[in-house]
Amino acid sequence: MRPILLLLLLALAQCGFGQHLTFMEWEQESFKDMRLMPKYGNRHKNPKMVASDSAFVAQTLAAIPDRRKASNALVDHGFELLRTGDMKAAMFRFNQAYLVEPDNAEIYRGYGAFFVALDRSTEAAVNFQAGLALDSTNSRLMTDMAAVFLGEYYDQKASDTARADQFLHGATTLLEHAVKYDPNSTEAAFRLAVCYFQKGDCEQAWRLYDQCEALGGKDLMGTFTGELERKCPR
Repeated sequence: MRPILLLLLLALAQCGFGQHLTFMEWEQESFKDMRLMPKYGNRHKNPKMVASDSAFVAQTLAAIPDRRKASNALVDHGFELLRTGDMKAAMFRFNQAYLVEPDNAEIYRGYGAFFVALDRSTEAAVNFQAGLALDSTNSRLMTDMAAVFLGEYYDQKASDTARADQFLHGATTLLEHAVKYDPNSTEAAFRLAVCYFQKGDCEQAWRLYDQCEALGGKDLMGTFTGELERKCPR
């Protein structure tokens, strides 16, 4: 996986030795097991599967009666599993969250993160966009999608400056909206500081850096602090 996405999205570099997959392995295994496909690949389920799904939803709602809260709990568990490297179990949880509340935009953060872990930025962006179609004010989806765009920017800037600038512009626009909807997001502030830094706007980069630090996001900065101090001394 590209280091920039590790830095900007999930810190998946800390993954353990669970059931990590390559994209080719995922393609092969998901062909046989629809549970590894987002939304089960929209495949037809037989009566036994439908009954099992219904039983799971009933059991889950008996424990957490609110569908959105129950779905979010499953999404959160999926992210925990993803961070340990257990990608199969993570996708199972994201899909179970989908069963409980199909219109929960947070599920698409999970789907997108799964593809980030597979180093498939296009598929990740498609899922983040699907989530934003459900909730256009979801700042976390904007922030995650912007991270993918930033990863593409870093990949493209040496070979295709114009294309790289398009990705940087897209990331900046998303993050400006994310900060507007959630002024307390350290992740959005940090990534927007990175965007302005790459644009050469030192004043805005420091403003967002300071905002992130004031919100308690100093640990997000990593080597960025040194880069900012060297190229944008104040």
